[in-house]
Amino acid sequence: MRKERLLLLVLLVLVFIGRMMAEDALPSLFKVVKPISMEPRRLALETSGAFENDGFRIRDGEWSGTLSKGAPLFLQVTLFAGENYWFVAASPTTGAMLHVTVYDASGKPIKSDLWHNTVNAEGTRSATGVAPTQSGKYFIGVEGMRGPTEGTLDFSLVYCYK
Repeated sequence: MRKERLLLLVLLVLVFIGRMMAEDALPSLFKVVKPISMEPRRLALETSGAFENDGFRIRDGEWSGTLSKGAPLFLQVTLFAGENYWFVAASPTTGAMLHVTVYDASGKPIKSDLWHNTVNAEGTRSATGVAPTQSGKYFIGVEGMRGPTEGTLDFSLVYCYK
């Protein structure tokens, strides 16, 4: 008799869980994540290829994210004195403007070469070149300066070194 009651209880619990997992309950149980666009990465790698022609090597890996107007994102990297670096950001959003800035450990921008921002039908691209005089931690800031809308801006950042 006890086994039958236990089996009935388990069966009722399973039915209850099944009802909770009905289609109406799914959005509250699972967070739907949109697929990551590969277009910002493609544009950034395509742009960094120009630096590769000058002897730079593209660093394995990239950073992608979403920018909001007036809210830059920062990436901490270790850079070495005597090396040259180019940081390339790209977004497929037409009419947007990206700005890449390199800061030292104290938060001060370091001297850099700006590769002009390019805006065309494929999106926008921006690059900043630096040659640090000291090895250490640096911060790369990526900021969406303007865009066609007040919404967010998908981007990707890659860097080259030699």
